[in-house]
Amino acid sequence: MLDLKKMLENLPEYKEKLKNKKFDLDEKYFLDITADISKNKKEMQDLQTKLNKGSAQIGALVQQKADKAEIEKAKAEMGELAEKVKEKEDYVRGKEKELHDYMMYMPNIYDDTTPIGKDDSENTVVAYYGKKPEFDFEPKEHYELGQNMGILDFECGAKLAGARFTVMKAAATRLEMAVKNFLFETALENGFTPVSVPFMVTRNIAEGTGQLPKFEEDMFKTTNEGKELFLIPTAEVPVTNIFSNEILNEDDLPINYCSLTPCYRVEAGSAGRDVKGMFRQHQFEKVEMVKFCAKDESWNEFARLTASARRVLDKLGLHYREVTLCTGDLGFGACHCHDFEVWLPGQKKYREISSCSNYYDFQARRANIRYRSKDTKKTEYVCTLNGSAMPIGRTMIAIMENYQQADGSILIPEALKKWLPYTKIDANGELV
Repeated sequence: MLDLKKMLENLPEYKEKLKNKKFDLDEKYFLDITADISKNKKEMQDLQTKLNKGSAQIGALVQQKADKAEIEKAKAEMGELAEKVKEKEDYVRGKEKELHDYMMYMPNIYDDTTPIGKDDSENTVVAYYGKKPEFDFEPKEHYELGQNMGILDFECGAKLAGARFTVMKAAATRLEMAVKNFLFETALENGFTPVSVPFMVTRNIAEGTGQLPKFEEDMFKTTNEGKELFLIPTAEVPVTNIFSNEILNEDDLPINYCSLTPCYRVEAGSAGRDVKGMFRQHQFEKVEMVKFCAKDESWNEFARLTASARRVLDKLGLHYREVTLCTGDLGFGACHCHDFEVWLPGQKKYREISSCSNYYDFQARRANIRYRSKDTKKTEYVCTLNGSAMPIGRTMIAIMENYQQADGSILIPEALKKWLPYTKIDANGELV
């Protein structure tokens, strides 16, 4: 959530930045409701002061053994005043909730280093890494390779759960397990502490990281005996909220967590996109990195986060590029984001495989995560960062397409042979 005080002090800047992130601020409504809250708060405080003085006066009258009728009259007046105080409190509380609900739909403003742009066509390439593979044959897409080998069954996935689900078999399942182990171990090497978390969360937890209320249509929901739970779209949601409503010590920062979880996404806005294969699924697994740090360390931690993502792709020997997202493509809660797009020879294009974001204090304000400064002893909101390292399915896609051979087989990358000690998956889907 945005800092209301800073927003009011710098409203033209905030309005422009919100517009560049596709949120049109209703300036009149915003100024009217904040002014109304301020005015009524002041009136409420004045009434409360008057009530306190009146109550003290009644106490003095009682001690002085004043006339009973005079005391009762004073009590009646204070009773009426107390009702007015409560009415003001209820009014202010209602208006504050109305403002809070409005601000829950406001995205984070972007950092000034973020390029201005309308959509992903205006993202900026930071650098290219690794060597693009060359083939003396026409490379296939992952779903063709998997179906030809008999190790990816999309029809069975659809039979069991509908579109955008996949059943993996034999060598594909072995490859999936190897990728999980590799990604998890690499995250540990990069200094992240592993945590296991619930795969369902309450509404207020999903609100804390910005998934709700704006993106409710993109989340799967379940209820049991009136209890509402949301299936997580990423481990970022429960992991970030581990410290919700807590105050950390600055000496304990940064805190680096990683978690391997299933992720569930409705993909409501992706109708017709990536319908073949397992690039865009309703259910997938991912290793997520989450950082908590002091404000003056957020950009150093962002550099470490992106370096961790690059290390995964480098160890797999993949060709990829690093991209700075423009304002029109930047996520709801992020103030700055770098995507890593891996080259997929079958698709003949770069596709996102990791996204690393600095949220600054936006999520911490929503989830109420603070730290105590070791210098001032005052509490401040932490900065949170997160990034993929990586989604299991998309990592498998990248391996299958980049390591495919002319005979329809797929070589096993050296980085995976600790967990999958074979040379390749042959054209018949056998590990050899």
